Amino acid sequence: MRQLLLLGLVIASLAACGYDPGPIRPGVTGVSGLTAPTGASASGPTAPAGPTGTTSALTVEGCAVEDPAFCEQAAFLANALVLGDADAVFRLFHRERFDCRDLDEELFPQCTGEDRLKGYVIGTYQDELFVQGPGGFRNTLGFFVESVDPAYEDELGGSDMRILGVSTCGSGGDTSHHVVYLVGLNDPESTLPGDRFLGTYEFVERDGAWAIGTTYVGLFTDWQLVLDDPLAEIACGDIRPWG
Repeated sequence: MRQLLLLGLVIASLAACGYDPGPIRPGVTGVSGLTAPTGASASGPTAPAGPTGTTSALTVEGCAVEDPAFCEQAAFLANALVLGDADAVFRLFHRERFDCRDLDEELFPQCTGEDRLKGYVIGTYQDELFVQGPGGFRNTLGFFVESVDPAYEDELGGSDMRILGVSTCGSGGDTSHHVVYLVGLNDPESTLPGDRFLGTYEFVERDGAWAIGTTYVGLFTDWQLVLDDPLAEIACGDIRPWG
């Protein structure tokens, strides 16, 4: 019950899509293996300066990936997450368009009875991908970025957003990079204590620039149901620490 309440904001926003609540984990490549949808528009800036009114603490030089363009975007994301700036994170996302005729309905359940999907992508532990419109997705993102529980603490430490590093998947044109984080969150509408969450933001190349294509997130205890060592195996493993 506690887990369902903590995930209530996300489940409510996806309920209309036939979402089956449960533990959430990232897949290996998410949507990065798909061809970029024709006519998709990127919402993220090409060269961000950093979250508004803040000074970056995680530098591009600390990025372990040898791709300056990616590292600039990833450093922007990392600092926005640490500062709890959901609007800055949202600007890094790419608004995707999918033609359901080209998709597997088991991967995209929303394609049942639909011709096209347009919006922002969230992945589940069942390797299903759901697409939300900007309003619902911004609310979902707000919970996972802004609802840090200052009182939460466990064997992994305090609740503060921690950037664990970058996990790279694929190669060549199918390369994607997951920025991995750990945080303690609490549903602001619940009186129950917070819990530990582990997640990633997957960067893919869209329209000649790096942007976030998919966000994956779940309770740490749910990760433990599907991975022997979530902190080492999340995304494609081999997580290279920042700095």
